[in-house]
Amino acid sequence: MLRDMADILVVAVLIYAVILLLKKTHSLFLFNGIGVLVLIYIAARYFNLYLTSYLFSFFFGFFVIIFIVVFQRELRRFFEWLSLWRRFSYSKRELIPETVSLQVIDAVERLALSKTGALIVFQGEEPLDNVTGGGIALGGRVSVPLLLSIFDTSSPGHDGAVFIQGDRVRAFGAHLPLAHHGIKNFGTRHRAALGLSERTDAFIIIVSEEKGTISVAEDGEVKLITDIDELTARLHDFLRTHLLEDGAESKRWTPFVNWKEKAVALCASGFLWYAFVVQLGAGTITRIYDIPIEFRSLPGYTIENANFNEVSVSLSGQNQDFSFLNEERLKVSIDLSDKADGRQKYDIINNDIINVPGSLSIIKISPRTLQFTIIKSPPEQ
Repeated sequence: MLRDMADILVVAVLIYAVILLLKKTHSLFLFNGIGVLVLIYIAARYFNLYLTSYLFSFFFGFFVIIFIVVFQRELRRFFEWLSLWRRFSYSKRELIPETVSLQVIDAVERLALSKTGALIVFQGEEPLDNVTGGGIALGGRVSVPLLLSIFDTSSPGHDGAVFIQGDRVRAFGAHLPLAHHGIKNFGTRHRAALGLSERTDAFIIIVSEEKGTISVAEDGEVKLITDIDELTARLHDFLRTHLLEDGAESKRWTPFVNWKEKAVALCASGFLWYAFVVQLGAGTITRIYDIPIEFRSLPGYTIENANFNEVSVSLSGQNQDFSFLNEERLKVSIDLSDKADGRQKYDIINNDIINVPGSLSIIKISPRTLQFTIIKSPPEQ
């Protein structure tokens, strides 16, 4: 019982991780599509739909390769995300004082008025070092004058991004990964911000050098900000969700965070366990079938004095393998082309049992030896 519960929980955690990743990359439709295919396959196996099961088993052999090629970027991010074991810890994170957000918003407003390009990055739960490059370590306290001086066009690092951690500017002049596709009506800064938001859960503020507009990038989307109050609300929402604000302690994991996703993952795991373990079975089983006998190559002869009507055959294999077996098509087919008339003995071999799927093994045939008499049929009058 405990082993089964652990089995279900492990699969549920993996499914939950996949759902969160697909949700972040806006690829949740992929999970829905895979779920539909799995349900069709399970139903086909359960109701012994031979053709459907066969086609699906053939298709799944190539599906893994197709999946890897098409969704290699999402898979890469999934394994990077999965390796971040720190996200499940309950350690405290650095405080983000209210003054930091006020200083940043004030600086962004001034940069927009002067049409000075800027990229300001707030790190979420996921690290940035493995997806960003360059940057000059700083460690200065966040302030309006510091941010204005960094993004001044005469500064050597004004074209890069600023990383804010706690109440400090951790680095400036950093290079962000570009999004795979350009953004209509936006430039390189916006594409870089979008690229980082596609790979991490960071919150990025962008100031356009050409138009003086303010945008934010988050969860793989770039949104134009219409007024400074909207920016303030978006930044505060991010800080409350991902970081510590006003000295409050935030935990990385709570039962009611993403409860819908957790419920779906648990239900999906339970369903898969029931379908594959309970219904289709796990382990080797044996079933016994009474199979009729047919004789081949006997034109002009008949069989008499037979000590049998059918043969009992024991088949062994996985429970799901029996889904491909059609009991009505099973038969013992005996070739008597080399037999003469008279009393006969015939030892049945495994090859005489036809229509047995290759995944099943014949472990016993009873009776193994057949006795019968071949008599030439009288000519028709």
